[in-house]
Amino acid sequence: MEHFYQRIDGFMNERNTMMLDLVINEMPEKCQWVELGSWTGKSAAYCAVELINQNKFGRFVTVDSWSGGVELQEHGLIKNKSIKDVFLENILPLNDKIETIQSISWDAAESFEDNSLDFCYVDAGHTYDDVTKDLNAWWPKIKQGTYFGGDDYTKGYPGLQQAVWDFFGPKKIKVRRSGRCWLIKKP
Repeated sequence: MEHFYQRIDGFMNERNTMMLDLVINEMPEKCQWVELGSWTGKSAAYCAVELINQNKFGRFVTVDSWSGGVELQEHGLIKNKSIKDVFLENILPLNDKIETIQSISWDAAESFEDNSLDFCYVDAGHTYDDVTKDLNAWWPKIKQGTYFGGDDYTKGYPGLQQAVWDFFGPKKIKVRRSGRCWLIKKP
């Protein structure tokens, strides 16, 4: 399938795809993938198409409230439409493949079995509390030996970085940086 993510307005760039490519290359066939915080669909489009192209696509779920923070609404990409409508228009070529759950990200974790996911990409709320809630809710869902990662692991989001450190540090799990992202492999 031809990539079309470049035609979608959003924040994802090659600094994100560095980590995503690493994870996608190691995914099993029929992988179970969840993306928290999908906004306009750019990263979902990239990852789903790449999984399809590598014959690894199984289940792909996006979780978002699609209410967006004030900073996102002021960015100017959303005009006279709901964010979810923009997302659905942007991923139209994948509409029959991508599942959507409109929910607060940590609440949606209740819909998934423990040890059922090959990857969870955390890019929803960026505050310390929001990230901590996502890590606590989604960590049990990740299969042993598979990946858990997220975006915006930068000095611009100190609360996000601290939440990742505080969650994985006591578990003695090394957090790997890849581009703008953080990544761990569940022992």
